[in-house]
Amino acid sequence: MWAKIGARRMPVATGNCPNCGAPIEFALGSSLAKVCDYCRHTVLRSDRGLENLGKVADLALTPSLIAVGDEGTLGGRPFRVMGRTQLDHGKGPWDEYYVAFEGGQSWGFLAYAQGEWYVTSAAAGALPPFESLAPEQDLSLNGAFFRVAEVKRGTVTSTEGELPGLIRPGLARSYADCYGPNGAFATLDYGDGSSAPTLFAGWVFNEAAMTVTALGPRTAQKIKTATLKCPNCGGDVPKLSGERAERLGCPYCGAISDLAGQRVISAQQAARAAAEIPIGTHGTLEGVSYLCIAYMRRGTSFEGEPYSWDEYLLFSESLGFRWLVKDPEAGWSFVSPVNLAEIDLRGLPGVVSYHGRQFQLRNTNTARVEYVLGEVYWKCELGELTSVSDFARGDDVLSREAGDGEVRWSLATAVPWPVLARAFNLAVGGAGSRFGGYGSSGPKKIPSALALLLVIGLIILVAAAEGMDGNGGGGGGVPVGGVFYGGK
Repeated sequence: MWAKIGARRMPVATGNCPNCGAPIEFALGSSLAKVCDYCRHTVLRSDRGLENLGKVADLALTPSLIAVGDEGTLGGRPFRVMGRTQLDHGKGPWDEYYVAFEGGQSWGFLAYAQGEWYVTSAAAGALPPFESLAPEQDLSLNGAFFRVAEVKRGTVTSTEGELPGLIRPGLARSYADCYGPNGAFATLDYGDGSSAPTLFAGWVFNEAAMTVTALGPRTAQKIKTATLKCPNCGGDVPKLSGERAERLGCPYCGAISDLAGQRVISAQQAARAAAEIPIGTHGTLEGVSYLCIAYMRRGTSFEGEPYSWDEYLLFSESLGFRWLVKDPEAGWSFVSPVNLAEIDLRGLPGVVSYHGRQFQLRNTNTARVEYVLGEVYWKCELGELTSVSDFARGDDVLSREAGDGEVRWSLATAVPWPVLARAFNLAVGGAGSRFGGYGSSGPKKIPSALALLLVIGLIILVAAAEGMDGNGGGGGGVPVGGVFYGGK
């Protein structure tokens, strides 16, 4: 997708836009194209001078914490945002920012997805064929271990500023995102298949590692940061996570809307009942300050019976996103994302290991999004389905969620309601302290006979797994509720 530009550095170029005559300057020697600030035509520089490649589409109002023209530091290393590319794989656009490091001595890309930041730079290395890749596949990239998390195709929808190559709207892009130990990250970029793929290697980092000085222009919609306007009913909803939300479940009308496209995705009824942890509530857990920004109900079917659980999305400026999950049988748990490259998967499907601890398969189900309120950081949809497998060790649960060409893992640890009540200044004897299974006709307990069958089934599964050297088959049963960390 990206033009190979490492062989030579072109001199800084100035001139006039071939379309409107406005001044054009390429500030970075590695840039080959630039979108004119005045007429939004793409200008390509070559040995023949400046060429007009046509007008690009308007940019979607995607969640963004940086803008073209901003300056900052990443781990103390200075950078400047030079350009932006917007891509879409059918569920809404995402951004990738072209940045110059240390005054133009090197360049790379910044991206924000799944509540985390990613930085990569072009690297040499042979890559496998795109068709051979699959989630959770292990790869050796330049001698380093990586594991594939996402394999997808996208399309360029718009561009802005300077770019390192000829990137036309409508250009197809196939890619695979991979993770390595200790925060390592890599994107395998296959473009449209017309040229050799490119490896971009880097790491995942917390937002606290980056400082940004807002120098680039913001649209009026970005400057107004106090509220989000529901595209369905026009209601003003307090903005809780800054420029991080992808979709909004309106507390007034219930509609789920895409914030970038300002369009309604799903219709649902307005808030049905007060959330046990109200959206907008501040709390402190283990010394970290969190804000509850969303509520979600998810469910599954077990032996033909509906079963649902509640999930609360928390946001911390220092750590990003975390979840609190209320399972009607298991109680409350705190859920954090886990680097899938650090999980030992050799015992699948019955056993996995994480940081020297072995987790046994407890159940496998399909989870469905039933209700959403507040701000979420991925392209959430009502009825969204994911395959969930829970692996338990005592009260801790490793959850694997797979769907739409990607896999995510998370770790849930039990938290007593009194601890959460104190953390969020809620009543210890309030609604959060009450449990009981959720069904289509209201709360109900799992029948004791069914519970006995579950225990017997688990014993059989464990025995089978031991008889197959840790490679036992899948399970059934009721999930405690893992959390799907949706991709781009």
